[in-house]
Amino acid sequence: MKKPFKTTLAAFAASFLFSSSALAAGQVNIFSWSGTFAPEALKKFEAETGIKPTIDAYDSNETLLAKLKQGGSGYDVISPTHEFLPILISEGLITPFNPAGEAYYDNLVDNLKKPAWDPDGLYSMPYYWGTTSFGFDTAVYNETVDSYSTLFNPPKALQGKINMFDSPSEIMSLASLYLGLPFCAEDSKQAQQILNLLKAQKPFVKTYSSKAGSIRENLIAGELSMSTVWGGSFLRARESRASLKYVYPKEGVLAWVEGLAIPKDSRNPENAKKLIAFLSQPENSAMTQAFLKHQSPIKGTDPYLDPALQGAPELYIPDDAKLVFSQTCGEAAIRLADRVWTNLMR
Repeated sequence: MKKPFKTTLAAFAASFLFSSSALAAGQVNIFSWSGTFAPEALKKFEAETGIKPTIDAYDSNETLLAKLKQGGSGYDVISPTHEFLPILISEGLITPFNPAGEAYYDNLVDNLKKPAWDPDGLYSMPYYWGTTSFGFDTAVYNETVDSYSTLFNPPKALQGKINMFDSPSEIMSLASLYLGLPFCAEDSKQAQQILNLLKAQKPFVKTYSSKAGSIRENLIAGELSMSTVWGGSFLRARESRASLKYVYPKEGVLAWVEGLAIPKDSRNPENAKKLIAFLSQPENSAMTQAFLKHQSPIKGTDPYLDPALQGAPELYIPDDAKLVFSQTCGEAAIRLADRVWTNLMR
């Protein structure tokens, strides 16, 4: 009786392991910023591959980092901002999958191929990207604006109806561009220059907020006449208030990239690669672009976009615009930025 029992038990174990692996083969677990995957695209992916995507959301790159450092996250695809990628690589938290060696990498726009934060194209495939600048209401102030001077030294018509992000890193980066200073300043004199600029502007600022939804709503309602903003978010606002205008300052435009990477402890790395390859096809990337209204990193999306989005100034960066990608700051620069911000908020 023992032998048949052992055989039955072994068969049961094999069956269990097979069903578990089959289940694993049919899923891909995503950890990303909230609301960044187009439902239409995920449905199409599942229909074509039989792989079911599930999504959990995080609210900051720091939250993502902490989760991965805990280990055993169970996630297969993550979407870190480009400036955090070197941290994830140095901590050994993501695995190389060599997107640069895949055919879909040829679809990538030239300025994002093998960038400084992933020079060999081993760890991340750009998912969407965009710019951070400011916009204003031409119904309130209808003059030519091509400089951060309008933001930091606002004309009377815009004073008192301005919003600035409540993020030290982004505001200090914009101020550094205007003042011609390097990012991630560790020089107290340079930090003082930025603080002086922001203090002089502060009496004209109505709110400090990085909540994209609130910024859009207040711009549409006319409660704000100018705000720091992300390009895609501003496009959504302009769709409801045509007098809004996005600015590409001559001093430079802050740029960022959200990528797709695979955690070191992924249980379904092959499914992760399939999802990344799927999202990197022009037709599928266009779904993401239409959903988020940010730039696609993939060439050839135009034929798949709604005509209303084709030519949108927030999506089509002028050829003469100077793009400056945000950087990963060291601890000394972060501490100095925090001191600047604390002083400003007093």
